[in-house]
Amino acid sequence: MRSFVYDSSEFARHLQESPHVRGEVTFLQSICEPGMTALDVGANRGVTSVTLARATGENGRVWAFEPVPEHFAALKANLSQNNATNAEPFQVAVADAPGEVDLYVHGEGSGIVPAEGAQRLKVAATTIDSFLHEHGVGRVDLISSDCEGSELRVLRGAEEALATYSPQVFCEIHHSYLSTLGKSVSDVVDYLRQLGFEIRPISAEHLESEVGFDECSHIYAAR
Repeated sequence: MRSFVYDSSEFARHLQESPHVRGEVTFLQSICEPGMTALDVGANRGVTSVTLARATGENGRVWAFEPVPEHFAALKANLSQNNATNAEPFQVAVADAPGEVDLYVHGEGSGIVPAEGAQRLKVAATTIDSFLHEHGVGRVDLISSDCEGSELRVLRGAEEALATYSPQVFCEIHHSYLSTLGKSVSDVVDYLRQLGFEIRPISAEHLESEVGFDECSHIYAAR
């Protein structure tokens, strides 16, 4: 479902048929409040961006990042048709240093890990800290991230924001991609703990169930 109307019966049915997406939407709704400033890293077609836009309300602000051209086009279209006027999309990757990165596009996803049959793209990249300075964003309350292997790089590029604003962090964990890069969920957790965050492992498919870090689909971090 590339195009969606958030309040439609079709989208409700899509969520019922997609436990992972439904869990992400439900969890973000539970931690997001009106007036918040949120960042959506790896926004793809915009389901989480629209969720955040709805939850933060007219006094809130959402900055959505998606570097892949076809995904970015879907993101812009979905923000528009869902009247998410408090959300602004940016066609840029988020990493640990500004510049360019190689992305591998496969199906409806993309990441920095090569995949069989994937299309390789060189895209512009920024860091969260650089973006906040360049755009004069003076507060961040929530960072939602789904970046298929770049979890640690995104957070390292947000060290100043994490230390200064103590935002909540909802981060999808791609264990296999991290492993390919010589990293693991433990590296992500250790980094956040060093900044004073407490971290909880989550299964998006089973939000009420306890899960270990090795089996989690996401982590939630807060001070």
